Amino acid sequence: MLSNSELVLEALEAQDLEMAEQRFRLALSEDDEESLLDLATYMEGIGFLPQAQEIYEKLLLHYPEVALNLANIAMEDGDVEQAFAYLDQIDETSPSYLQALVTKADFYQLEGLADVAKEKLLEASQLTDDELVRFGLAEIELELENYQSAIRYYASLDNRAIYEQTGVSTYQRIGYAYANLGKFEAAIEFLEKAVELEYDDQTLYELATLLYESENYQRANLYFKQLEALNPDFNGYHYPYAQSLHAEHQLEEALRLLQDYLSKDETAVPILLLASQYAYEFKNSELAESYLIKAREWADDLEEIDLRLSSMYLEQERFEDVLDLVREDMDHVLTRWNIAKAYRALEREEADLAYRDLVADLQDNPEFLKEYIFVLREAGDFVEAKQQLQRYLTLVPDDLDMAALAMD
Repeated sequence: MLSNSELVLEALEAQDLEMAEQRFRLALSEDDEESLLDLATYMEGIGFLPQAQEIYEKLLLHYPEVALNLANIAMEDGDVEQAFAYLDQIDETSPSYLQALVTKADFYQLEGLADVAKEKLLEASQLTDDELVRFGLAEIELELENYQSAIRYYASLDNRAIYEQTGVSTYQRIGYAYANLGKFEAAIEFLEKAVELEYDDQTLYELATLLYESENYQRANLYFKQLEALNPDFNGYHYPYAQSLHAEHQLEEALRLLQDYLSKDETAVPILLLASQYAYEFKNSELAESYLIKAREWADDLEEIDLRLSSMYLEQERFEDVLDLVREDMDHVLTRWNIAKAYRALEREEADLAYRDLVADLQDNPEFLKEYIFVLREAGDFVEAKQQLQRYLTLVPDDLDMAALAMD
């Protein structure tokens, strides 16, 4: 004859929740503790946490180890205080004490208390040589940015065993730690080991990016290309890959890569800006301009975009287009200088004021001062022009033409 606990399982399999609840109540009052423990374990596993909790509470006196299960359920419900209260019931004499320490460490880490979590794992490490405890310590040291200590812990572990149990490569972690210590050669060595033993998109990206930052562009491009082939939708690799290709003078390929990304997402402002730069270098100013205009639609900050557009328009003598960029909140001094240049080229009276507004920021810039002197002379302000000419000559004393102007 089946026990009530077994009949609960049958009812659940038949999706008869009303019958399952009836049998559950009978099981609580009639079934033996071992059957109830099995039922609680099963119900916890399938997400029936209130029912599992009720059974564990009933069994807690004779099975103190279920305090671990109750703690996990309380944490799942967001009752952090109660979760720790359950764990505190497990004292040092209990066979479950080690697991309680590890669970406390997990909870403290979830609460953002990595230092306290570390203390619990250090205590646990005195009770066992379990690799997962040392792995936990390594992860916490990494989180705390104690990179050298993290490396020591990771190095003491079996990479294959840890990967099979956690999905984490200790080689990748060691490489990441070395990179943060500025030891790039060691970082690259371990990241390459990680990729060789187990392909991982993120590790491949970190390796390629690190090689790019180390100016090892050829090897970086090999790994970026591998990432593109295996996962072309990986987020974030297009920008550094394009830069690495550009560094290897593969301008056309770099532009193609960015255009491929923009065909899927035309709102990515950093990609649009880089594509504009490369299009301009590729002598396609029309395409470069189109990317800047598109970036202007989506950017939160227009300063860099307006500087590039105004510089391009000035170069093409499109002075009215420069002035179309004018905004009241325009802050970038070089963009404002470009606007002043456009006013002057169009012989607009606003040129005088535009240049005067730039003096405080550009008074030590010889190129600006030289322009400003002539703007002042054109406006008939010879006194100010002479003062600015003296300032200019202190910066560029060997400019004979300007020195001769001072003699007039």
